[in-house]
Amino acid sequence: MNDRAKPRILIVEDDADLRTILRIQLSDSGFEVVEATNGLEGFAQVQELDPDCVVLDLMMPVLDGFGFLKRVRSVSAYESLPVLMLTASEDERHRTRCFQFQADAYMSKPYNLEALTDQVHDLLVVPATGA
Repeated sequence: MNDRAKPRILIVEDDADLRTILRIQLSDSGFEVVEATNGLEGFAQVQELDPDCVVLDLMMPVLDGFGFLKRVRSVSAYESLPVLMLTASEDERHRTRCFQFQADAYMSKPYNLEALTDQVHDLLVVPATGA
């Protein structure tokens, strides 16, 4: 993790309402939040902003979550970047494929925001605060 005051979380999600909900939840939980609307934009943000963790939607236009993961994991500097995959799909093959593409965690939509925040904390090895 970087020496920033707050861990930087990149949300890569094409749904504007979900991005807003995630941004509010994670910002209120003490994270700096940046956003991207698709995997291609998200990959550019990784290179430019060096996030500490990525919250990634699976199904997006332009470049989906699998494509994003493939690109990120192909760059040695980002091999250990924690990635939490989010998906509305209940297809078990997607879950399996996410881990094959080296996602660090996986959550199905709809998800509990507190559980999502706890998962981000766990991926960062940052102790969760509050009850």
